[in-house]
Amino acid sequence: MRSVLFRRRLFVLPVLLSFAACATNSTAPAEVRDDSAARLRADVAWLADDAQEGRRAGTDAGLRSGEWIARQFESVGLRKAGKDGWFQRFDVPKPVEVLPGSRVDFSNKPDEVTPMFCSTGGAVMASVVWAGYGIVNGEKEWNDYPERVEGKIVLIVRGTPPEERGAQPKAEPDASGNVHESAGWGNSGSLFLKVMNAKRNGAAAVLVAPHPSQQAEPLPAFDTSRSAQSVLPALFVSHAVASRLAPGYDKVILALDAGEAPPALPKLGQATVEARVVRERGPATNVLGLLAGRDSSRCVVIGAHYDHLGHGGEGSLDPQSGSQIHNGADDNASGTAVLIEVARQLAKGPKPDCDVLFAAWSGEELGLLGSEHWAKDPTVALERVVANLNLDMVGRAGNGKLAALGAGSAEPFAPWLAELGPASGLTLEVSLSGQGVGGSDHQTFLKRKIPAVHFFSGLHPDYHKPTDDVERFEADGAAKVARLVHDLVRRIGEAPRLGWVEPPAPAASQPGQARAGGFRVWFGSVPEYSFEGKGVLLAGTSPGSPAEKAGMLAGDVLVQVGDIAIESMQDFMYALQTYKPGDVVLARFQRDGKTEEVRLTLTTREAQ
Repeated sequence: MRSVLFRRRLFVLPVLLSFAACATNSTAPAEVRDDSAARLRADVAWLADDAQEGRRAGTDAGLRSGEWIARQFESVGLRKAGKDGWFQRFDVPKPVEVLPGSRVDFSNKPDEVTPMFCSTGGAVMASVVWAGYGIVNGEKEWNDYPERVEGKIVLIVRGTPPEERGAQPKAEPDASGNVHESAGWGNSGSLFLKVMNAKRNGAAAVLVAPHPSQQAEPLPAFDTSRSAQSVLPALFVSHAVASRLAPGYDKVILALDAGEAPPALPKLGQATVEARVVRERGPATNVLGLLAGRDSSRCVVIGAHYDHLGHGGEGSLDPQSGSQIHNGADDNASGTAVLIEVARQLAKGPKPDCDVLFAAWSGEELGLLGSEHWAKDPTVALERVVANLNLDMVGRAGNGKLAALGAGSAEPFAPWLAELGPASGLTLEVSLSGQGVGGSDHQTFLKRKIPAVHFFSGLHPDYHKPTDDVERFEADGAAKVARLVHDLVRRIGEAPRLGWVEPPAPAASQPGQARAGGFRVWFGSVPEYSFEGKGVLLAGTSPGSPAEKAGMLAGDVLVQVGDIAIESMQDFMYALQTYKPGDVVLARFQRDGKTEEVRLTLTTREAQ
């Protein structure tokens, strides 16, 4: 479950109907449930094995997992329903690769030169110019770019001048955990902001060196959790490299810090810098199988994403995990296994009353990319689709509890679930409100006014961490989920077409604040509350926040979060109520008269 980028998974459920299970009402014989649990356990074991390397979309392991799912679809008797046999192919961003050999002319040692998180790949040969701290701060009347640096390689120092040189009363964090720009140097020390300052002033490449007082510290490693891109080569360089490029480097910085006129640096001459960073796109596949029903004019789409986070990086909620495999047993090997199991059960007969499309989506963790691609180029006409049932994280239902989100999108859902939940041995919490629509691939259908229900067994401490592994999968609970979905599909097929019901919107809360299962969602923007135009104008971003990591800057006007248009602060507050930590959303904003987009991973302030 995740991250447009449109991940909207909500676990605050203000309008709930609780349907308790009664063991004597179960319609599934014990031996059927046992067989189902064994098959589910075996399927999750395959999908969540280290050999699948976390099933990240755009990787060979992701494609291999899709091929395995296609074989399961074929074995249970589905027919091919993709654009290319079982598959529908599309491109996604691949994990960024940092190759050895980044260099500044005379050095490519890893301890002297490393690419920055925002760097693009490429080499630049140009004159080197000095730009001090690389700061542009109008409040402090500080501008390290009195002239443009067109086509130059810019050398700057990390950090900010001493606090007393930007003396301001220290502000307390607001309700969103943000510290406003007036607090000391604010976010002027943001590395990405410094790189963008250089780029806006014409730089072709940027070198960032440590302050002399920190010359013994190791260079920062490439941070895969940050999605900001500067679209120019940007390198961290050691103190030794900076001193070779700019003799007198220490004296100049110490003079700047003391507020003295710095001594003139000698002409720095030309250099060649190269960043060995590879940012590519790779193929991903939706896997699509059809079970024909009696009435082919109607179709139910049952979906589950099968991709996960690969070796972590962006989206991981365990920053200490390094490149450890994130197997995603619950998220979402569990939903994929239940999808296959429901196909097995329905294919045994009798024939369903309408067609059923089984969709194993890829690219969900990157922002619902697979389901969105299918909806824009459907293999079943959208006018035929009467409902979507989404399975995302259903592997922790061993206690017999399951949430059904978005059930207010069609009137019959709630009464059907009231009957079928207990019959399957499950206690259901059914959300009818607009908050219940949040998250995962069913949002692709809801935004197109197609009724959809998202089944979810709850958040847990292993979410988006390497510990979400197969030994914690609860197969007996997942077997009950499979039975519920099987029976609900038959109930939908027996009924006339469902009518769309617009779920009500939730009440607004504090700006930038939302509670979701005990979590506080942190975006990290500093809004300019006096702004009267459409959107939310940013006065800055908080250090270490998702907004800063994604590269958002003061002056950006936020106009969309996920699939929610942001025309006012109220829209922004609503968007923050609709997501949870770990969700990846697409943030769209206006910058310098152009519309730009970044992927942004939401988190909590505590996880900073």
